[in-house]
Amino acid sequence: MPQPLAAAAQPLADRLRQAEQSVRLIGHYDCDGLTSSAILARALQRSGQRFHLTSVVALTPAVIEQLNSEAPALVLFTDLGSGYPELLAQLKAPALVVDHHLPQGETPPNVLELNAHKAGVDGNREASAASLAFALALILGEANRDLAPVALAGAWGDRMYLDGLVGWNRTIADMAVEDKYLNKTCRLPLSGETLAEALAGSLEPYLVGVSGNPAGAAEALRELGFDPAAALGELDTEGTARLADWLALKLLEQGAGKQQRAQLFAPQLDLPQWGCSVEELAAMADACGRLGDTSTGIAMLLGSLSGRERAEAYAREHREQLLEQLARVEFERGRAIQHFRGDNAALKGTICTLALGYFLDRSLPAIGLAPRDGKLIVSSRAAPQLVAQGLSLAEVMAQAAGACGGQGGGHVQAAGASLPPEKGDEFIDAVDQLVADRLGL
Repeated sequence: MPQPLAAAAQPLADRLRQAEQSVRLIGHYDCDGLTSSAILARALQRSGQRFHLTSVVALTPAVIEQLNSEAPALVLFTDLGSGYPELLAQLKAPALVVDHHLPQGETPPNVLELNAHKAGVDGNREASAASLAFALALILGEANRDLAPVALAGAWGDRMYLDGLVGWNRTIADMAVEDKYLNKTCRLPLSGETLAEALAGSLEPYLVGVSGNPAGAAEALRELGFDPAAALGELDTEGTARLADWLALKLLEQGAGKQQRAQLFAPQLDLPQWGCSVEELAAMADACGRLGDTSTGIAMLLGSLSGRERAEAYAREHREQLLEQLARVEFERGRAIQHFRGDNAALKGTICTLALGYFLDRSLPAIGLAPRDGKLIVSSRAAPQLVAQGLSLAEVMAQAAGACGGQGGGHVQAAGASLPPEKGDEFIDAVDQLVADRLGL
């Protein structure tokens, strides 16, 4: 573990060891949030420490009000907190924060913070919240090394595998290989009983006109000389090479990004003890959160067999929803952004990510908006070249949402916001102007 990261985690570990009452654990609801929550829950459990876990969509004034009414002795936030110091300052209890999002403002005096960026680690690429939770868990006990697969799933959920794992994430993967929790294998990133099922059900890579379209998948395979009903697992070396060549050409023709095309030939990360890949574990956790059953996600990550069965069903349902949405989503172009409005807040971020990576114009960030609980919820994504030009979506979301009576923050390349529903048009105009200013358009 990098020394600055260990040094930053040590005060939080010391505070948890001193806790005499139940720890109130608050985590984000997505894949990285659930995996980081599960890691901390297991580490606390092994330390003999009681805890009460709740997963939330966002850190809001209502969450702080609820915590203040509960009057916990200690609150532990994971995958959220660093972007909202003004809310943390309103918390009456002392708090610990484990987060990899860009910090906004000064850390309140009632808070001890383990933030990747403040520990000299790139929270956009080198460590997710689950990676940081794993670092904290290691300090709490060496037995927690077996939680490395869950940490990697969190990093995968935040798509830190693009261009290969680096930094602390890479170190965790190396540890997992050494401990025989992880195997790297070379195969196409497809799954399904038959070739037709594999192509029609493929999200990453997303194949325009084929993914989500069984007839289109079968037609493409027949044109290549394949039997659509042939078993994927029985494809020989020549057939695999021929299919890989077609996939690479298909992605190039539809305008997929360089990272997405390279991922087609990246090693697959298999977890023997889990009986699945890192990608599949991440998909199950993420689906539980997106479909509103975070308890099942936590249970699955803690080893529940019934939770695993439900999580697998959720993953299939979530995949089908995404395939359906991607086939019909329409983005409206502005001067410096492209955006869509949907009716499912849980899908908008992933839709932006996949659309931008596989078929949208990457010279413009993608923005998705959808209503939830009386608010307009926003997700935004930017391609690497825009970040290299100095664009920070975390800053754009915070500034535009703040001007519209809302809140925003996140990462430079992936950020979100919530605001009053009637402010949608004003917000889009503000984002368009801010991005244009930053990119000199």
